[in-house]
Amino acid sequence: MLSLERIEEIKEELQGLSPEEQQKKFQEIIQSLDPEEREQLTGKQQCPFCLMAKGEIPVKKVYEDETLMGILDIRPANKGHTLLFPKEHHKMLSTVPEVLVAHMFTVANKLSTAVFDAMQAQGTNILVANGPAAGQTAPHVLINIIPRFTKDKVVIGWDAEKIDDTEMEKIAGSIQSKIPKEKAKITQKKEMQSVREDFSRIP
Repeated sequence: MLSLERIEEIKEELQGLSPEEQQKKFQEIIQSLDPEEREQLTGKQQCPFCLMAKGEIPVKKVYEDETLMGILDIRPANKGHTLLFPKEHHKMLSTVPEVLVAHMFTVANKLSTAVFDAMQAQGTNILVANGPAAGQTAPHVLINIIPRFTKDKVVIGWDAEKIDDTEMEKIAGSIQSKIPKEKAKITQKKEMQSVREDFSRIP
């Protein structure tokens, strides 16, 4: 059974590493434990971002509210690279409640402006790596806010594929069919009231 001292040692081993390195190191530690110790450790929520949210791993914090935390990435693409994430554990963006997703991107947009101004950048990238095939290595959903400069070494790009109109039409229809239907949020009465107000403003 793992002692409290050993658990604290493990936490210390994770400190100072990037989120991706923390996850890799944590997996190495897990593999070195016997089944009982492994169950003991993984039974506790040891996602490094959850530990950061609890204050158990030190971070350079740039933003915090009741549901979100924004920190500087210690292995940044460019200086000022910021990670925004929910304090509640979610591995993929698809599991995050819609209200929280909306809040995340509202805050990400504000952070993008702050990073742009603070770092005197020429642009920013707001990125989510959603799933391993998309480059996700962290066990927690993250929004990356990366300041960009004309001659920086950050590479984000792809080789464009050729696609004809018929296939595009088919793909568009397939995507549309997977979008959940939403109920109208504005009643007919409210719509009519809005129309009347618009007409009342006409000289």
